[in-house]
Amino acid sequence: MFKTYPGTRACVTSSTSMTLTSVPFYILCGSLGAGKTTLLMRLLEHWKAQGRRTGVLMNEAGSISIDGPRAGTLAEQVMNLAGGCVCCDTKEDLSWGIARLVRDHGSDVLILECSGLADPAEVIDAVTDIYTARLASLERVMALLHPVSTEESHSSAYVTTQAIRCADELILNKRDLYVPGHWERFRAGILEQNPYARLWETSHARLAVADLLDQHPSTKQTAPTNVQFSKSRRGPPQRAAYHPIATTIPLPGPLDRRRFLAWTKTFPKELERAKGYFRFAQEPELQEFQYALPGQATIMPLTLLDEPEPALVFIGRGYDVERLRAELLAMVENQPGIS
Repeated sequence: MFKTYPGTRACVTSSTSMTLTSVPFYILCGSLGAGKTTLLMRLLEHWKAQGRRTGVLMNEAGSISIDGPRAGTLAEQVMNLAGGCVCCDTKEDLSWGIARLVRDHGSDVLILECSGLADPAEVIDAVTDIYTARLASLERVMALLHPVSTEESHSSAYVTTQAIRCADELILNKRDLYVPGHWERFRAGILEQNPYARLWETSHARLAVADLLDQHPSTKQTAPTNVQFSKSRRGPPQRAAYHPIATTIPLPGPLDRRRFLAWTKTFPKELERAKGYFRFAQEPELQEFQYALPGQATIMPLTLLDEPEPALVFIGRGYDVERLRAELLAMVENQPGIS
């Protein structure tokens, strides 16, 4: 259930506040007690100084929000998704909250602070829903981490691992509290789990927010991706220049059924999730496609009053995005010249 904490300025509530294009959506996740709320406040200060209307979604454990009122002093509007997790039961609430912030409150930038119990992969899945993506476009996944206690629970350890894996900004915090050697081992372990992200080493979550949010022009991609990764200024030189964890591919026409069904059996193991809507050639029904590891795919005809634009969304890491894109578009019927 959402609770709202209005910001210091009046909220826009008229229907004319609906945006025509999707607004950037940031995910802030990471370890319990790593300093996420401190970084959130720095981000909110930065956006407020720019005159941005920031909408905040707080995903706190427990039935009440502790950090929401603090964020409300800087954000245009804060909504609390209580319970601490983002799962099947709360994905609709997340989409509803995004719609409220964008349409009713005129937010032009959104950020979700995940609790230390929320799986960021579930958030990515929810925000890349075809309908939700009309309002919000996944921009950046930022994971704030610190050397984990050996007493960490199994569930929180799993979520921390997921945060590391999903992040394109790895922010290692509380460096001032650890002795040489311990910190270096911690950093090496993080880099081993995610070779794609930029690495930041901080104390008290102090960093140049403008640099954190910057997309370096030399590494921007023209491919149709929702997330773009900048080359790290630290760490091993072989680190990838970018990696799209969530890639949306619009479909300009219906697909060849036989080729598509055969193609779904060739997905690389690094592709964790795929979903979308489209039609097959010479078939009138709209089709919903869902795929998830370990390789289960479903295609189901359905009728929707508000049909989305035909598209597929791929979620994963370490696979050849452009190859899958070319193979998919090659199956579009009556579209000569597409490659």
